This record gives sequence, C-alpha cells and structure tokens, in this order.
Amino acid sequence: MEQKRFILAMSLITVVFIVWQAVMGPDPGELAPEDGEAVTAQEAETGGEGAQTASTEGTEAESESAQAMPAAEPDDAPVEAPVVEERSDVLASDMVRITLNNQGAVATDIQVTSPDQYAGEGGDLLRSFEENAPAYPFTTRFRAENVQVAPDAGYELIEDLSELNADGETFNKITYRYTDPRGRFSVDKIYAINGEKPYVVDFDVVVHNRLKDVRLVDTLLVDVIGKDDPNRKSNFLDFRPDQLEAVCRNSDDMERTLFEQLEETTTFSQYPVIWAGADTRYFLMAAIPESGAKSCVFERLDGDYLRTNLAYEGFSIAPNERYTESHLLYLGPKDFGVLKDVGYRIEEAVDYGLLTVLARPLRALLVFFFGFTGNWGIAIILLTLLIKLLSWPLTQKAYVSAERMKQIQPIIKEIREKYENDQQRMTEETMKVFKEHNVSPLGCLPMLLQMPILYGLFVMIYNSVELYQADFLWYTDLSAPDPIFLLPIIMGAVMVVQQRLTMVDQSNPQMAMMMKIMPIMFTAFMLFLPAGLVLYYLLNLVLGLLQQYMIKRQFAATDEGATTT
Repeated sequence: MEQKRFILAMSLITVVFIVWQAVMGPDPGELAPEDGEAVTAQEAETGGEGAQTASTEGTEAESESAQAMPAAEPDDAPVEAPVVEERSDVLASDMVRITLNNQGAVATDIQVTSPDQYAGEGGDLLRSFEENAPAYPFTTRFRAENVQVAPDAGYELIEDLSELNADGETFNKITYRYTDPRGRFSVDKIYAINGEKPYVVDFDVVVHNRLKDVRLVDTLLVDVIGKDDPNRKSNFLDFRPDQLEAVCRNSDDMERTLFEQLEETTTFSQYPVIWAGADTRYFLMAAIPESGAKSCVFERLDGDYLRTNLAYEGFSIAPNERYTESHLLYLGPKDFGVLKDVGYRIEEAVDYGLLTVLARPLRALLVFFFGFTGNWGIAIILLTLLIKLLSWPLTQKAYVSAERMKQIQPIIKEIREKYENDQQRMTEETMKVFKEHNVSPLGCLPMLLQMPILYGLFVMIYNSVELYQADFLWYTDLSAPDPIFLLPIIMGAVMVVQQRLTMVDQSNPQMAMMMKIMPIMFTAFMLFLPAGLVLYYLLNLVLGLLQQYMIKRQFAATDEGATTT
C-alpha cells in the first residue's frame, strides 16, 4: 500500500512537472517460486509445503514429549496454580519506560522518554494497551503444552535476581518466575535495560526442567503485539504516521503486511528469522532472537490487535537442566542511525522503497546539517541549498535553452503559418532554426534528470522520524501538513510569478487557461504533503526563480549590447 501510494504521488508530481515544463517553455512544433514463501496457518498445521519443516518439527517434538513425559496417573487430580497477587513494575532507562505486569510477565505500557521530540509519542503501538486486551507484548506460550503455563499466569518477582535503579522505585532489571504447581518445571522471564544500545531491552526466557529422570520437550512461542487505530484508515491524502504493519526479517527477505490488509493468519517459515515485530511509520517494536527463530506468524486478533509471533526450534531439556532463549527488544523510534548500531539488519525497518539508494545519502546529509545547526528546518534549508548548487549547471542549461527558445518564437510562428499544410517541411525548417540559434528541442531534459533526486528527497522526508514532532518557526511537526497552509499558498504565488517571467505565447487561450490552473493544482496537492517537504519545494522554486531572473538579465544585457553596436 505504501509503495502504491508513493508511486501514485510521484506519478502526479511527474505529470505536473512535465506539463509545467511544457507550458512554461514554447512549443517547437510537431517533430517527426521464492524462498520463505508465505503459507496460511491451516497449511502450517496440516503440513503444507510452505510449513513442512516447521510442522515436522512440531510433530516430532510432541511425539518425543509423549514419551518423555508420560500421562498423569488416573488418581492424579489436577493441581491449581497458586494465586499470585497482581502487581505492576516499571523498567526504566533514560530513553524508554516499560510498565510490566506479573500476570503473564508482559508489557502493558511502553513510553519513549527521550529525546523530548519523541517523548510520549508513538501512537497506539507504544502506548498503554487496554485492560482486557486479547494479548500483550512479550507473551510466551508453549506449543505442545508440556510446559503448561497460561498466557496470563501469575509470576512472582524474584527480588534477589532483580536490580533497582538509583531512584529506588524503577528497575534496571526484573526477573519474574512461574513455578509449576507439581514442581516439574519453572519459567523465568528476565527483562534488563541494555546499557550500550538506546531503546534496547535484553529479554531472556529460561525454562528449568526440575524433574529427576524425565526430559522436558516443547516449543517456545514469543509474541510481539501492536494495536491499530480503527479511526484512521489509509487513503491517498492521509499522511498521518500511525498505520500499523507487521514486519518479519528472515535470512533472504523482508516481509511486510499492513494490518488493515491482513485477512488471514500467515506463516513465514524461511529459517532463520532474524527479527520480527510491529511498526508504524516512525516507531518500531521488535524482538531479535539472538539464535534466530524458526518461523514468524502474522495474526489478526480481536479488538484491532496485531500479533507477530516468533516460533523457535523445539527444545528437549535433560533433567535438572535449563533451556534459554535470549532476545534483544527494540522499543523506540525508527532512527536509521540508532537501528544501524543495533545490528541484525533491523535498520531495514526504515522503508525507503525503490529509492533507498538515493534516500539514505540524502538523510545522512540532513543529519549532518542538523549536527551543527540543531534545527531540522534549518537543516532542510541547507540541504536544499546544497542540492541546488550541485544541480545548478543542469538547470542553467535548461533555463538558457528555454530563454533562447522564447526568442525564436516569432520565427517558429512564421514557419508554422507558412508550411501549415506541409508537416515534413515545417519540421525541417524548424530544425534548421534550432540549429542556427543553438537551441535544443530537448531543452527541458536536464530538468528531468533532477527528478530522481526530488523523488529521493520526497521519500526520505516522508519516512524519516527525525522530522516527527520537529519544531521550526510556527511548525510543531515537520512531518505533518502545514496546519495553516501558509507555505503551500506562498509556493503557489511564487509559481504565478515564475510563469509571468517565462510565459511565451500569451495569445493561446488553452495555454492561458493552463497557466491559471497549474499553480492552483500544485498548491492543492502540496496542502497534504509534509511541511518539511513543502519547505524544500518552496525554497527550490525561489532559487530557480532567482536563477531564471539572472539569466533573463544576462540575455537582456546581451541584446542591448548588440543593439548599441
């Protein structure tokens, strides 16, 4: 969906740009099977091709578990798990604050706390979940249920294995433990702030087989949960940043599915799964299994909840031994530089699509300018000046060609009238005039060569979290449309001035009408684009207008000198 909207937007801009160039300049006359294939959950359960390995493993694990853990004797009455009083604890660093609940040892609230630009933001992805949500982030389940732990089972806080922060209230490390009522096993869920990587939490699941002579066999499942906002449905003019998406990165490919397009449970079984999670345009919740997972599953739950589930290789724990799965949890903004430092190719969550090769260097330049200005709006201005400076020779050729074309229009008009009924002769004479006056009929081509850069800048600004909630002048969010529409209106006015400066054939009624419509169309389109992008286009247009004015003055001086001599 994002790619389609981007392509549609770029197509419209291209059409407008080409029409604008055509109108602003004169008419020279008529010239002669993949790896990691997605399968449904039903196929995974029944052993379809796409999930053959996973379902075989599950069958073998369950078969082995039946031998390893014999069925309970008839006189063994069910044993209820002890009641553990519900409690909430806070795991906190300078960058992120996570509220954990011991009923399942899951996260119920995740808040980005630094920098202030992102504090409290993230939409429903990283904010509080509902009290009776169908699932919570980092729920653990066991496929064969030999390790019988309900998703909302009561876990005890193990204080000796937990660490408080200096404030004495929040934790730097929390260890929760569930103990089987029969004493057969225990499950520890350990959360710890990663001291080296921002927005990262170390998350371990440890299963201890407490049996004396029986192996414990099962398969671990870990859930990452996101919540969609049903009041915000995507459309072409909706540039708001909170569309929920399921993401899964395996060894060969990146799988993405918008929540609103997820109709059936889908499994991706290409081993290993490097990381998986849920994201919006600017924020990401992801689990990175350090040993790699076997598969990931996208599932739509009740209440507009999304579950991205990681399934691991089946485990077989010898008596009195432990099985551990270690993870890194990334809970924060989709800052490309921060994600790159985390590793595991998680920076690919920042999706620049087809123009990644251009968008990433442009983002690096934007971050560079921000480094010594401290303001993203000023950084955009400096980036615009740099791009204009680098593209100056191309635009200079285009504007000079357009000015020369304008000067020979009376001659072209005479040729059209003279050879009105002889198209071939009209073309030949027109080309002679072009050659005599050193004018190229493809004069706007240098301008078109800039379009990939403009597209790359569009997708970079559109997807870069750096502009989210960034202040500049009266703006409080450069990633959102201009709230008072001032810059788009100014840009429309500049376009009108530009057309007055360069328009050639004012007697043509069709062209006159087009010249009136184009600024209105382009202004209306810009009303819905991010303010940071409009700022770039406006400044680029003003610089282009200045360049055209300088060229016009140069031609006027040349003509005056020729007349004097």
